[in-house]
Amino acid sequence: MAANEFALELRNVFSGYGEIEVLQDVSISVRRNAIVSILGANGAGKSTLLKTIFGIVRPTSGQILLGGDDVTLLPPIETLRRGVSYVPEGRSNFPGLTVHENLEMGAYIRDDRDGVLADIKTLYERFPILGEKRDAMAGNLSGGQQQALEMGIALMLRPQVILIDEPTLGLAPILVTEVFKAIQDINDGGTTVVLVEQNAPRALEISDYAFVLELGRIRFQGPAQELAANEEIIEAYLGER
Repeated sequence: MAANEFALELRNVFSGYGEIEVLQDVSISVRRNAIVSILGANGAGKSTLLKTIFGIVRPTSGQILLGGDDVTLLPPIETLRRGVSYVPEGRSNFPGLTVHENLEMGAYIRDDRDGVLADIKTLYERFPILGEKRDAMAGNLSGGQQQALEMGIALMLRPQVILIDEPTLGLAPILVTEVFKAIQDINDGGTTVVLVEQNAPRALEISDYAFVLELGRIRFQGPAQELAANEEIIEAYLGER
């Protein structure tokens, strides 16, 4: 990607499913090496936003830029090749394969075998539980372990940007803490993170910037600490403190 202060930009994007327009005139800028959260109620368009960025859902108008390059109409495989990985909501691993085999599958478009093995070793250091479970079937892992695996699979393509959709959904509180720490570790390694997360208070704690979607439009945006202190946002999205 060309040099640019923004890893990702959406400019006046409209997107949806058939005649249903979910995103309406959405503009977002994500600085390199930042963690940016996309917040909002159920049905606000958060997951559609990630799917549109990744190419699963085609925008009807507007532009999507990666590092300044227009990628608006690229299919997902080309988005991957441009350095964007996507961790969808829910389980998306190969349950009948081992943890190690899943990580190898994550590198399926790479042809540097030694580099792949080195990256898996690095992931085992970053996520020790994956190293401990390397020979276990993915389908037998706990929810938190599977989430760590899915983030690991996405990292096997050495992405510049990782899109993560609802990583803590349904997890016990102690696992929620582990997942947020893993996201911070991923960002510390130089990867830009775009995070969709229902747990708004925790998401804002680790984010640099955030956008709040309401009925497919950007309702609020700003530095995460400022949004966390905004009384209107606290009442509508963060609950009582």
